[in-house]
Amino acid sequence: MYANMLTPVEIGDLVSNAKASSGLSVRRLSNDAQVAGSTITRIQAGTVDPSFQTLERILGAAGFTLRLTASRCGTPRRPRLGDLADAWTRANGRLRLDWTRWRAFLDELALHPELTPEAIYETPLPAGERAVDALLAAVAEKLADDAGLPRPAWASSTPALEEPFQPPIARSVSGRTIPNQLEARGLMIDTESLWRNPTTVGV
Repeated sequence: MYANMLTPVEIGDLVSNAKASSGLSVRRLSNDAQVAGSTITRIQAGTVDPSFQTLERILGAAGFTLRLTASRCGTPRRPRLGDLADAWTRANGRLRLDWTRWRAFLDELALHPELTPEAIYETPLPAGERAVDALLAAVAEKLADDAGLPRPAWASSTPALEEPFQPPIARSVSGRTIPNQLEARGLMIDTESLWRNPTTVGV
């Protein structure tokens, strides 16, 4: 989260996504966060503007860390893996990734590998889709492994999927390699669907 103010509706979406990602019921989330269930419901609906402390407790109970950061106006935005938490849509009940945004992020890190630590160690906000949460963690781990860096601590707490996820674009090819980090989380997405050939990046 950044220093620019979020509207109650945006905060409501954030809490709803955290709840969906955690798989917790409102009653369980309420109990763990020590916040009334009716308050959580109203926050989700965008009718209550919670304090930072209340929001921190709710997100913490859902397994996420709330961070408030400030950056000088006009400072160029560095790539953050967490920015991809909303790089997806649902159409006809099917999850669709925004492949353009995912590839653009990975292309930028391929061109500027020195930015990798800054891009992966900040805990992403909840995506509201378990497959996307799993993909964020798996990509963070692959980037860390490829760069010889320690894996981000937040990624280890993100569970693998109970049912494998294979988007249509990954099904359109065969005989391609799925990175171990993705396969371990139930993500049947081959390397070529996300990572471009290094010789073509920036060309």
